[in-house]
Amino acid sequence: MKSLLNPIKTTLNIKKEIAVAFFFILAFTAFNLSAQTSYQSIPANSSIKVSGSSNLHDWTMKDEVLTAASAFIFKDGKLSDMTALSFSTKVVNLKSDEDLLNSRAYKALNTEKYSTINFKLTSATVTPLANGHFTIKAIGKLQISGATKDVVLYADAIQNSDKTISCNGSEKLKMSEYGVKPPTFMLGALKVTDEVTINYNLKFKN
Repeated sequence: MKSLLNPIKTTLNIKKEIAVAFFFILAFTAFNLSAQTSYQSIPANSSIKVSGSSNLHDWTMKDEVLTAASAFIFKDGKLSDMTALSFSTKVVNLKSDEDLLNSRAYKALNTEKYSTINFKLTSATVTPLANGHFTIKAIGKLQISGATKDVVLYADAIQNSDKTISCNGSEKLKMSEYGVKPPTFMLGALKVTDEVTINYNLKFKN
């Protein structure tokens, strides 16, 4: 009886080993087809701009060295999802051509206590378009002057031939929503409007 069972056991063992090997091959293939890759922003190609208006003229403040980190998922070499995104800018890095505007803006944003503006992703959707273009819908938390709000940011993204990813978009918000009082000048003769537009340009590399 023993001599008859050994061949059966050997055959069963071989089948199990083949099944296990096949499982790992499938898992490895799926991992490579949907690999998550960490990316960092390229400072020279990443910036944020805040613009608004007043009863006298428009104004703009820029930070041309934006720090950001992200994680993308690719399937068959093409961008399919974003699983992480965070960026931070020091308020004092936002500058206009007018020193008075800068100082009043920093005071309004309470820079001494809240020195940075931050965003952190909670979820995202990536929609493929044509010719390597995508639309990214990023839902997350935006913190300004110590107040944190849920926001939805949209970006046009391009998967470049050198494997970098470029993203750009804009979002309108009201300073009062974050407890920020729009600054005034010249004893109130110049009044800044509540609504501002944030334009962001990011270029990522892994």
